[in-house]
Parts: sequence; C-alpha cells; structure tokens
Amino acid sequence: MNGAYTRETRETIADMQQLTREYASYSRSRGGLANVLGGVVGLVIFGAIWLFGGNPVTAALTVGLTLVWLAGKEVIRRRLYRGFGEAREVWAGAPRRTRHILTWIFTPLLLAFAVWIVAAGWLSKPAIAAPYLIFCLATPWIMWRYLYTLNEIMIGFGLLFVSAVTASGHTPALLGLAFVPVYAAAMIPLGLAEHRQFKGLRTRLEARGGARV
Repeated sequence: MNGAYTRETRETIADMQQLTREYASYSRSRGGLANVLGGVVGLVIFGAIWLFGGNPVTAALTVGLTLVWLAGKEVIRRRLYRGFGEAREVWAGAPRRTRHILTWIFTPLLLAFAVWIVAAGWLSKPAIAAPYLIFCLATPWIMWRYLYTLNEIMIGFGLLFVSAVTASGHTPALLGLAFVPVYAAAMIPLGLAEHRQFKGLRTRLEARGGARV
C-alpha cells in the first residue's frame, strides 16, 4: 500500500509540476490572444500603408496601433492567463539565447544609427530626426522589457520602424518589410491554438483543485 501510495503521490506531483510549467509559459513564451492582436495589428498597418501610402492619417494609425499592441498584449496576459495567480516562466535554453542574440545585434546597430543621425545634421530637421531618434533609443528597451519570442521581436521591430518612417513623413519601402505581414499572418493561428490550449489547461487545473484569484 505504501509503495502504491508513493507512486501515486509522485505522479500527482509530476503532473502538477507540468501543469505549472504550462501555466507559467503564458507569462512569456506563449501569448494566446495577445499573438492574435499582434497579427491583426501588423496586417492592418501593412495593408493601410500599401493602400494609402505615408500620410498623417496612416502615421497616426501606425503609431497608435503599435502602442495598442504593446500595451494590449500585456493586459491580455494579465487578464486572461493569470487567473490562478502569478507564475513566471523559467526563461532558459534556445528561446532565451535567441532573444539575447537578437537584442545584442539590434542594440548597437540602433545606437550607431542614432549617432549617425546626429552627426549627419538631421537635428536641423527635428520633424524628421525626432521619430528616428525615438525609434533608435526606445526600441532596445522595448525589446528587452516587453518582447520575448522571435515572433514578437520581429513584428515588434518592424512595427516600431514603420512607425518612425511614417511619423517622419515618409512612406516605408514595403518590399523590405515583407517579413512583417508574414510574421503577422503566422501569429494569428498560433495565438488561437495557444488560447485553445490554455482553455484545456484551465480545465485540468480546476480539476486538480486550482482556485482562481
């Protein structure tokens, strides 16, 4: 009896550990409906610029929707995927290395671009220089603080760059930014699948006696 009870207890503990890991993954590596939001925002912005080009309306739309996504994805994570309390994913392995590598690649390039903007005399045209400088200085912090997965980093970098270009009064070269709608389109089915997985996870946690907070 004791041996059987021990095996059952170990299986229960192992199952709860697995459930906890899956639940914690929605704090970073899984976005659920936050990914859907990012995909929709990316497609809407790309489509608007493709149809109407760069103008004050598309600039406002691009900047506004980018900020909506950055803030909204964190709200979605907290409201929809933290119902059983706070749990932080142990961020290790290949995803963590990929994020660090991309951050350390983009950061010096962006800072070098900021230095070039100043050295080239762009500050004499603040309406053009300011959006690019904000992009160069804010993007590394945003990537480190809010963007975790490859999908988030790529679409986030693309949307921030497009925001800078349109805010400066220009139309971005969409061919060079074709990765934005590609990643955006991929994020929608991925996010829907992750959301369905979470609903199953929620049912399993409730069956194990998990209490919502």
